Amino acid sequence: NRTRTIFYVLCFVVLFLAGYFLVHRPWFAFGRIAVEGGKALTVEDVVSVAGIQQPINLFTVDRAKLEHVLSHDLRVEKVTTKYAWPNILEVIITDRRPAGYFVCAYGGFAKVDYNGLVLSVGKGIKDASAPFVEGYELGNVYSGDKIADEDVLQLLQFLSKLDQAITAEIVEIVLDKDANIEVVLSSGLPIKLGKAVNIESKRDTFVTVCNELKTKKINAQYIDLSFNKPFVKIYKIGQFFK
Repeated sequence: NRTRTIFYVLCFVVLFLAGYFLVHRPWFAFGRIAVEGGKALTVEDVVSVAGIQQPINLFTVDRAKLEHVLSHDLRVEKVTTKYAWPNILEVIITDRRPAGYFVCAYGGFAKVDYNGLVLSVGKGIKDASAPFVEGYELGNVYSGDKIADEDVLQLLQFLSKLDQAITAEIVEIVLDKDANIEVVLSSGLPIKLGKAVNIESKRDTFVTVCNELKTKKINAQYIDLSFNKPFVKIYKIGQFFK
């Protein structure tokens, strides 16, 4: 009986090791990868960036390594993974959203996200995914660089806390040499926000004004929110409405 027990145990160990060795071979196909949440990366992109061998074998995919690699991709702001029944590895990605285009050295334009990270640098603005920021030049920057200017970071943080419906209406932002900020809406109406250091205190008022403009037609040159109470400057010279 003891010999028989030892024999069965040895057989089990051999079968277990053989099965473990088999399912961990690169050519053993098991499962698939699905990308959820973001649109910046496809399944093919994830497989390529993470260096996952084809055919996909989930037994050989290191989730921690996969998350680490993707988190360093400039297109990805956040990434997590989880298993789903029956054999799916879900990669949940939050896309990194551009906040604005800035002029940089050599006549180029840098696409910057809400945290001040330079996503790309090119010769022109190739899409309308973010407004153009006029009056401030980044200098010689490269993809992956981080902006350190406090006035710019204040502006980016302000934009990050707005609803996408409102940011979609912003076509241009002026940041002058004195750190005064002016936002130009798609209607062509400028809204002055005052100094960058105080811009956060203007956020609620700015949101209220933008929502009001959706339902009311205002024949104005600009709206000034830099004062304690907002003012509308109409085309008739010298006349203000409180």
